[in-house]
Amino acid sequence: MSLDGSVCACLVYELNNKLVNGKIDKIYQPSKDEILINIRASRIKYKLLLSASGNYPRVHLTENIIDNPSNPPAFCMLLRKHLEGSILNQITQYKMDRIIKFDFSSKDELGLLEDKSLILEIMGKYSNIILVNKDSKILDSLKRINFNKSRVREIVPGAIYNPIDISKGLDPRDEYDLKSRILNAGKNLNLKRFLMNTYTGISPQMVMEVSYRSGIDMDRAFLSYSENDINMIEKSFYEIFESIKKCKFQPIKILKNEKFSDFYSIDLKFYNDNEKIIVSSINELLDEFYAHKQVDNRINSLTSNYQKIIRLSIKRTKRKLEFQAQELNEALDRDRYKVYADLISSNFHNIKPGDKTLRCSNYYDNMNEIEIPLDIKLNAQQNANRYYKKYSKLKKAAGILYKQIEDDKALISYLESLLLNISLMESLDDIEDLKEEMQNQGLIKNNKRNLKNKSKSNTKNFLEFEMDGYNIFLGKNNKQNDYLTLKFANKDDYWFHVKEGPGSHVILKNKGDNPPIDVLNACAALAAKYSSFGDSNNVLVDYTKRINIKRHPSNKLGLVIYQDFSTINIKSTNEFLQKLVKKG
Repeated sequence: MSLDGSVCACLVYELNNKLVNGKIDKIYQPSKDEILINIRASRIKYKLLLSASGNYPRVHLTENIIDNPSNPPAFCMLLRKHLEGSILNQITQYKMDRIIKFDFSSKDELGLLEDKSLILEIMGKYSNIILVNKDSKILDSLKRINFNKSRVREIVPGAIYNPIDISKGLDPRDEYDLKSRILNAGKNLNLKRFLMNTYTGISPQMVMEVSYRSGIDMDRAFLSYSENDINMIEKSFYEIFESIKKCKFQPIKILKNEKFSDFYSIDLKFYNDNEKIIVSSINELLDEFYAHKQVDNRINSLTSNYQKIIRLSIKRTKRKLEFQAQELNEALDRDRYKVYADLISSNFHNIKPGDKTLRCSNYYDNMNEIEIPLDIKLNAQQNANRYYKKYSKLKKAAGILYKQIEDDKALISYLESLLLNISLMESLDDIEDLKEEMQNQGLIKNNKRNLKNKSKSNTKNFLEFEMDGYNIFLGKNNKQNDYLTLKFANKDDYWFHVKEGPGSHVILKNKGDNPPIDVLNACAALAAKYSSFGDSNNVLVDYTKRINIKRHPSNKLGLVIYQDFSTINIKSTNEFLQKLVKKG
């Protein structure tokens, strides 16, 4: 997590500029670890979110709609009693640690000014929100901590709050003697351990930045440092923290594979220009980042159970296929029973009551001797009839088994496509599509109430690309694949799909000419990338015109059969995908 002391400093600076002298309108507690404070400042309404969540502790302004419980918890009621109607005087940070203090003033019952503070400690799973009076006496906290839970300190009503109990490092913004500290440090230390152990609020990202700007490997032991090395570290260190001290922030959005993956308060030079975007507001950045995180967590939480259901269904269907294969082998061997019946009918005179077998010449096999099992409870005619019936039954069963096996193979292909769909999900709309599809297929229970307000436009949430004037479309789930191929595409449009595996449908709109080979390769690369072979090299992709495609006889969503196709071998997707322009 990049929410270190530097990011907190940036947040404090920005929040002070927006919220100071603002009035507290209303306080909510949307979850057990979160507090939402409505503040009116300079005629603008703000929503300030404080989270002591173990996973994502944080503070920032939010524009997101957050549901609040109808019955507020006790801590929320306490905050309303003490803080609603009060004025926010200032926001401060303890040293450069992840401890942020909000100072409020309000009038008591006698009309006298009364000061209180709300303190947020961003400490991972030990994060907390604490209300104190002007004498630092704890009025209450979101999480009460006694000595049975922590040997370091108590956080209970009546105790005195002192941040020094958990924050003993130095403030890097006030450092003027770094060189001597390095020289006096343990020689086995490296830059990373030294900086993170000595100063408050320094994250691995900040250490990497100091290392990058100084040109000194952060994993090198101090024993190997020259005087020039130390001078370069000192110069870079002062340069960074002097700018933070002067509030010269430059928040950045950090990208990984073109997706928002992280953030920071200053421009980290060790990222190249393609990996970051400079933004104006750290609050907006955090609001967007954690909204994405919450969506991702929601998706992961919901899909985890769906994946288990799908994998179990695949396992059961494969087991069923094994039994069906055994039954089909027996059915294909049905002629043996007709031979038994014919030979028994030809040898009634040789069969005596109580015989367990019939030994006779097999005129179907060059008169070689054969031994035929008999049921001692049945006479000769009944034994012959038994084998004739078994032959007829297996003959009929073979046709049924052929269809069942094909249907179950199609079902496995369909279920595997659902697993792929899950890996491509990016939004809660995608989840809803999956949920509805699984309900329709009987994989999960159908809750009609959840489907009443279901949007019908999700079929059109497919991906769009452009290359050299050609429009390309890709489905992220079976519903979109079905729509793109069977409804959206014209008969002369080109269709792409990975060979013999689950994958997205890719449609290339026909412009009335022969598409260049580069465009065809790019479409094939998309089909390869968005398939179960997405991370592989040498992926085979089939393509044909839409007119050559029909819905699969199983009628499963997204499954098709096709003919008159060509195949492209995609050795590396990156080579072709770089040429595509993503739209929307």
